[in-house]
Amino acid sequence: MDILSPIKDLMQSERGWDSLAFGTMQGSETFLNVFVFFLIFAGIILDKMGVRFTALLSGGVMLIGAVIKWYAVAEGFKGSGLEAWFTNNLNYIPVFDELGISPFYQGMPASAKLAAVGFMIFGCGVEMAGITVSRGIVKWFKGREIALAMGSEMALARLGVATCMIFSPFFAKLGGQVDVSRSVAFGVVLLMIALIMFIVYFFMDKKLDAQTGEAEEKDEPFKIKDIGKILSSGGFWLVALLCVLYYSAIFPFQKYAVNMLQCNLSFTPPAEGSFWAG
Repeated sequence: MDILSPIKDLMQSERGWDSLAFGTMQGSETFLNVFVFFLIFAGIILDKMGVRFTALLSGGVMLIGAVIKWYAVAEGFKGSGLEAWFTNNLNYIPVFDELGISPFYQGMPASAKLAAVGFMIFGCGVEMAGITVSRGIVKWFKGREIALAMGSEMALARLGVATCMIFSPFFAKLGGQVDVSRSVAFGVVLLMIALIMFIVYFFMDKKLDAQTGEAEEKDEPFKIKDIGKILSSGGFWLVALLCVLYYSAIFPFQKYAVNMLQCNLSFTPPAEGSFWAG
């Protein structure tokens, strides 16, 4: 999710992204999830189709989005007909522009626009994966060490954030020649490995059902009336608002914190700032 954060300065010098383009592209990750309600649909898909199907779907969607984002910042995109199309289109999105929530704007670099499209798709997959992983842990550890399992999973996930912070500048400047697409390609490779792990999990989870003799969604099948029960729960709204406050502080900070450290703490070389951000 934050693979470009440590190389914001390179995105400006190599692809012409200013801070507005960078921030607009980074913010596009949430667009479909929030304003097209995809994350709600993702929850319904998970309830209806189960952990295994949703895990594979989320992994595939993330990979597709990441590949699109990689192509957007690759050298092959420069001068292509697709670049010309994105330059001339997606400059005004009715309603969303008036509300100030459009993921595109007039004058936004074409590479940033296509990267935003890829990031929107990736965002659908990553948020779907987040709820799927939690549901999977509940399934496997219910009645046992569920809190320890969730805590361990989250700690390992945070190592993933540190990994991209530390290694993204390394790959972008590998061999002394700057190529920002290498950083995104590093993320694509990690997602390929993750998709393989989801496939392995698919068969492990299927074996678990065979051992327990339970259908995957036997206990709590989804019903439309469940939405009303959730929205009428005070506990749900309290947790939801807590997440809003937490995410509004943490996620935007991760987008800009690395460059802030690089610019203000006089690291030599500047890439060391990404290590401390990690």
